Amino acid sequence: MKDTAKDNMEDKTVYHFKKGSEGTVIEIDGFSLWYSEKQALFNNSISVERGLVTALIGPSGCGKSTLLRSLNRMNDLIDGLRHTGEIRLEETNIFHRDVDVISLRKRMGMVFQKPNPFPMSIADNVTYPLKIDGVRDKRILADTVESALKRAALWEEVKERLQDNALGLSWGQQQRLYIAR
Repeated sequence: MKDTAKDNMEDKTVYHFKKGSEGTVIEIDGFSLWYSEKQALFNNSISVERGLVTALIGPSGCGKSTLLRSLNRMNDLIDGLRHTGEIRLEETNIFHRDVDVISLRKRMGMVFQKPNPFPMSIADNVTYPLKIDGVRDKRILADTVESALKRAALWEEVKERLQDNALGLSWGQQQRLYIAR
């Protein structure tokens, strides 16, 4: 299934690869964004269904990264930034004044093209978000490390060296560690 974005960037395309629809999880409705006077996004409307792999494909500079950074409000601290329209996560407007941005970012993670592991052990990279939230139970932390690394297809490669510095992993392993975190 192919949906062409309805804006003035004719060659931006959104592809949805069906795995099994389970309802809309993200709804972008008439979303436009400006950096001061420069408009970067033009009236974007996209529905993302739970259980689908969704790809934003387009030429450099067409707004893909800007739209993705908007999903977890990474752009909020940029001076002169303004937007119109809505982005809803499970029917809640992420820009509503009552939305806790930190909680939003915990639910709406980002994995960038270049991996960025923390300069600490492999295990600590995975458990860092839990520890920030106050989780100290060693069993929960250990179970989380194993589970997350298995889901990221990294467990078998690193299970004997969880205390090694994550910066010593290969680029591909660092990317999977980033996904596990």
